[in-house]
Amino acid sequence: MKKVIAIIVLFFVGVMVVTCSKPKISKEQQDNIATRIYRNYDIQEIEFLSFTQNESTGTYYLRIKLNGDEKKETGLSIFNLSFLEKSEGEMSLSPLEKFEDIKRQNIINDKLGELNIKITYIGGK
Repeated sequence: MKKVIAIIVLFFVGVMVVTCSKPKISKEQQDNIATRIYRNYDIQEIEFLSFTQNESTGTYYLRIKLNGDEKKETGLSIFNLSFLEKSEGEMSLSPLEKFEDIKRQNIINDKLGELNIKITYIGGK
């Protein structure tokens, strides 16, 4: 009986470690990325698909889809999480030719209020 209890405890500890080790991205950080993209691209919708971390390099990878178009799906490599804390700055999506048709001629540098775009967050919030 003690062995069964020990195995159950080990199982739950393992589940907690895996759950706690997954990288998390807040709604505010997702809003910052949406704002950066909106400043540089003419978008009406952004869907955040996944946020993962490469354990060997430490690099984070954010997968997004723009305007509900499967062809406008891409990923952003993030080397430092402080990048997620700012909504200002230039941003280029790659491959460049895939997003050329929605690239703004003039980047919006003005202070932006609430974005008038549809945002689907990771975690459904």
